[in-house]
Amino acid sequence: MPRITGASRTGAAKWAAGLLVVPLVLLTGCSSGGGNGGSSGGGGTTGGSGGDGKGGKAAPAALSIAPADGAKAVETDGALTVSATAGKVTSVTVTDPKGKAIEGATSPDGTKWTPKIPLENATKYSVAAKAANADGAEVTANSSFTTISADKTFEYSYRPDTDDGGKLGVGTIISIKFNKAIKDKAAVEKHLSVTAEPAVEGSWSWLEDLDGSMRVDYRPKEYWKPGTKVTWRADLDGAKSGDGTYGTQNRGGEFTIGDSIVATADLADKHMAVKKNGEVLYDLPISAGSSENPTWTGTMVVMDKVDGIDMNSETVGLGTAYNMKAVRYAVHLTTSGTYTHAAPWNDGKFGKVNGSHGCVGMSTEDAGKFFKAVGFGDVVEVINGTEKKVKAGNGFGGWSVDWDTWVKGSALNAAGPAGAPSAAPAAQ
Repeated sequence: MPRITGASRTGAAKWAAGLLVVPLVLLTGCSSGGGNGGSSGGGGTTGGSGGDGKGGKAAPAALSIAPADGAKAVETDGALTVSATAGKVTSVTVTDPKGKAIEGATSPDGTKWTPKIPLENATKYSVAAKAANADGAEVTANSSFTTISADKTFEYSYRPDTDDGGKLGVGTIISIKFNKAIKDKAAVEKHLSVTAEPAVEGSWSWLEDLDGSMRVDYRPKEYWKPGTKVTWRADLDGAKSGDGTYGTQNRGGEFTIGDSIVATADLADKHMAVKKNGEVLYDLPISAGSSENPTWTGTMVVMDKVDGIDMNSETVGLGTAYNMKAVRYAVHLTTSGTYTHAAPWNDGKFGKVNGSHGCVGMSTEDAGKFFKAVGFGDVVEVINGTEKKVKAGNGFGGWSVDWDTWVKGSALNAAGPAGAPSAAPAAQ
């Protein structure tokens, strides 16, 4: 499971494994010197005195590399291993034709090395490995193989798109959206990671986006704490999605959590309290959705904002109810079209009557204050309304899902202080 160890940007941004069994190649060796310790046959044995441990010397180490030397059409994920017996793996170098090295990890007992990310498709790799026995006598092994070609591929887009450590809100959700359905979610999710300083409990969860496409989102159990440094990775180049389709991208980003900005829009009280780091910054009278066109309840996250946007009711399925140009101070909360914005045409309703078509309207002055106070990842909690909660796939609605349900949405089904995973709620 992904381990958690521990810019505000505006505007729309990027949105957007099967094991081939192959023979092992076994090569053995030991330190120089006389004796009967080596195995017979073609294995690269160079003698040694200790195969039976006589004379107090350790048995020689042996190395094996899978796949076998010269293997073709090797799977990109799960096929490459370097193993040692009667010793420990001391070094492994895996390179492609351009000399690019593949990072890997050795098991706690030192006997097995595996790559950390999938290999690329249709690529020849060279492997050079070393192992040593208890006396420090080394053995080496070499191999090369070519990975399977990919006839079908998948791609993804993602948010947030910041990679410069910029500041984002405490409600920031990391969202990866795929252009094709992912059949083997676990095979993909195991190559997603989030690390945070300080560490937090978090999880991935698989969702359906509002447009029907597949997403996997990550959030912590509670809102991020200001000052937290977050780094995420999606190393999916060569990852197999379970139906012969392979990924083509490795991406990631980093951001820092800024001040806590949480607004609570009480639709019964018709006011929105905006708090910064727990202290009330503004108490703004509002007019939200009418009984005929109620505002979603639940927790929403600022997706982007724009001062001056055209709003047409036909684009959200409301016929010809309105067509307004250059609406000021629009803060985008859901993909389905929920905004906070200036609504001077509803002057006289703020704090008194909910009379909008679903957005949260304010006076131009108040909308301007809110617009300037918030950025990507800041939170708007809508309470005491008549409409049901916004779904997880509608914008960044994941905070409206209870934690246990969110974790069950992970294909790996585990949450922990590692930014653990999480296939659940649909969009609405």
